[in-house]
Amino acid sequence: MDAGRLFAAGVQYLLFLLALSAREAARAWTAERLGDPMARSLGRVSLNPGRHFDLLGTLLLPSLVLAFGLPVFGWGRPAPVTGEGFRRPWRDGILTALAGPMTNFLLALVASFALVVAVAMHGAEGRQAALQALLPLLPNSGDVGKLSSYPLMFTLVRMATINAFLGVFFLIPVPPLDGGVIALYLLPPDWAEKFAAIRPYGIMIGVALAVLPVVTLVLLPFYGILSVLVQLV
Repeated sequence: MDAGRLFAAGVQYLLFLLALSAREAARAWTAERLGDPMARSLGRVSLNPGRHFDLLGTLLLPSLVLAFGLPVFGWGRPAPVTGEGFRRPWRDGILTALAGPMTNFLLALVASFALVVAVAMHGAEGRQAALQALLPLLPNSGDVGKLSSYPLMFTLVRMATINAFLGVFFLIPVPPLDGGVIALYLLPPDWAEKFAAIRPYGIMIGVALAVLPVVTLVLLPFYGILSVLVQLV
């Protein structure tokens, strides 16, 4: 792996760790605010990736998808939420499940805004670098090796897209992903009991949809809007 690709992989992995830590910390903080202090007591309201580390979801899978040029994704050790202290269990359970994906979407919006400002400040070369950084979102497209010449644009593009990808990934409606947890709250009790039976296979289903790449297709409008904004400034 040449220096440019090593740089690209390293930056993406660090951004992934930040995005993952932010979503888990947000879940833990939301649960505490709603009456469940368990995650807080275990130190999970933290941006320290070590607090949320999972060998498969935080290291092995992200490293593998980066090696194959796929959008980086994964998961951390879930913040323990028992729900026993929730004042309104149905509402509070859904809000806690939404906290992670909404945090990732917020970070994606912040990075997108910062990217537009940065492109406006750097002119034509910055615009070209930002557009080039958007290309490798599709496997084996674009020359990642040249992106190290404009690390700011590359970093902001990847911060936006990694967070957007994680937000959609975790909203896939299969437990134990956040979307599946929300579905369990929304379904009638007898349906929810049957649906919960797929929990042992939920992560595998989610990974398959992310790699195929169903999640990337869902995000194409976001990537398109981001490209248009970059070209307009």
